[in-house]
Amino acid sequence: MPSSLVIRAGVRAAARLRQEGFHAELFDTLVGASGGPKWLVLRELDDLWIERVVLPRTTPLDTLGSSIGSFRHACFAQHDPHAALARFAQAYTEQTYACAPTPEAISVESERILAHLLADRGADDIVENPLVRSHFVAARLRRDRGLDHGPGFRLQLAAAAGWNTLSRRLLGRSFERIVFSTTEAATEPTIDFDDLPTCRARLDAKNVGKALLASGSIPLVMSGVRDVPGMAGTLFDGGILDYHFDFAFRRRPGLVLFPHFFDRMTPGWFDKGLPWRRPRARDLEDVLMIAPSEEFIAGLPSRKLPDRNDFLALGSEERIRRWQAVLVESQRLADELSALLDSGRIADAILPFPKAP
Repeated sequence: MPSSLVIRAGVRAAARLRQEGFHAELFDTLVGASGGPKWLVLRELDDLWIERVVLPRTTPLDTLGSSIGSFRHACFAQHDPHAALARFAQAYTEQTYACAPTPEAISVESERILAHLLADRGADDIVENPLVRSHFVAARLRRDRGLDHGPGFRLQLAAAAGWNTLSRRLLGRSFERIVFSTTEAATEPTIDFDDLPTCRARLDAKNVGKALLASGSIPLVMSGVRDVPGMAGTLFDGGILDYHFDFAFRRRPGLVLFPHFFDRMTPGWFDKGLPWRRPRARDLEDVLMIAPSEEFIAGLPSRKLPDRNDFLALGSEERIRRWQAVLVESQRLADELSALLDSGRIADAILPFPKAP
C-alpha cells in the first residue's frame, strides 16, 4: 500500500474503480484547486495525469480550475501538454522580486509566467481543443467600485467574510462567480452551478491570458484585473469562492478526478478558519482524490509544502533551491502511483472521505 500518497474515493467512485479498474474514460471531470506554490508538489503527478488521462482519451474531459488549478489545466489543454507544464514549472519556480513585492509587481511577474506557459500558440490550442474543455473560475464583487486596495476594499472583503461565516450561500451577496469556458453550449453547460450567482463567458484566443490572470489574482496580494475582453468589472482570484471547490456543481455522470495538495478540502477562501465547512458526503460520491500523505510532506524541505510565505521567509536563491527540491521529490509520488496503477491494485488503497464534523 502507498506510503507517500493518500487515495480517497466516494462510494460510487470506489465501486466503479473496483469493477472497471483505472482508465482514462472513467473520468469526465478534472478539478484543480487554488493553492499557489503548493502546486509544485503535484508537478510530476500532473505529467502522469497527462499520460494516463488526457492523451489516451477519445471522449471529452471537462477541466474545472481556480487560480493555480486553472494555470495547470491550461497546460493540459495545449498541443504538447508535457512541454507546456515544463515551461510553467520553470517560470513559476524561478520567479524573483527585487524587494518586498507590490501587488503591481506580482501581477507583472504573473503575466510573465503566463507568457511562458502559453508560448506562441497556447491560447489557440486551449480554445481549439475538442477533448480538453477548459473552465477557468474567477470572482467579481457584486458591488464593483473598481477598487482593489485601500480601506474601502478591505471593508468589502470583511463583509464577504462575515456573510460567509453565516452561510456559504450568503457569500453571494458580496461576490459572483465568473466561469470562462471553451464549451459551445452556453444554454446547457457541461459544468454548471446553482449555489452562488454565476456569470459565464466564452474563452477565445484574445482573452485566455487575461482570464487566467484574473483566475489567479489574489485580493490584496495582486492587482485586480479590469481589462478582460468580453467581461466587465474588476476580477479576482476564483479561489475566493472555489478554493478547493465544494463539489456541489452539476457535471456529466462520469467520475471526478481531484489531484490535491494535501488530505483536506476547504470549499472557499473564507472557509480556511471554519473547520466545519467541508464538502458534503453526497457531493463526493463520484470523486477520486489523490494527495501526498502527511509523512511525505514532513520529508520535504522546511517540512511543509511550498507557500507564499516563502517569499518573505527565504532569500530568492534559497527559496528557488527548496522549490526545485520539491519538484524532484514529486517524482516519488508519480512513481508510487504509477506502480499502483500498473499493478491494478489502486482500489485496494482507497480510503473513504472523513465524515464532516
